[in-house]
Amino acid sequence: MPENSSNWTNKKGFTLVEIIIVVTILGILAAVALPHYVGQTERFTAGEGVQTLSTLLLSQKRYALENSDAYATTLASLDVTIPSSPHFDVPSVANNAAAVASIARNTGAYTLSINDAGTISCSGAVCASIKTWK
Repeated sequence: MPENSSNWTNKKGFTLVEIIIVVTILGILAAVALPHYVGQTERFTAGEGVQTLSTLLLSQKRYALENSDAYATTLASLDVTIPSSPHFDVPSVANNAAAVASIARNTGAYTLSINDAGTISCSGAVCASIKTWK
């Protein structure tokens, strides 16, 4: 047999079974990692909303001190400017001790509210997975 002839033992490359196994493993890793990654990014985004609510609470308390313990009902009445957010709708304020300010995620996934004691509450389907505040 000549030395130049094809020999299956000298072939380099991967078999179809090996490729299928690698693709399956990568799929499993992606299925596990992707929800975790999405949850982490949503927690980070919720932190932006919590920060906005904390700022609004302080501004509402200053307003109440100057206005016979009544909270503002419009953002324009407060001494704070809230920049627009790519993640949240424009926040709202109310003359209500149970919810002096609230902000909704622009995807509609949840709404964050803060009361006059500084307690933040969340309403929506994903609240349990994003709660990062006290």
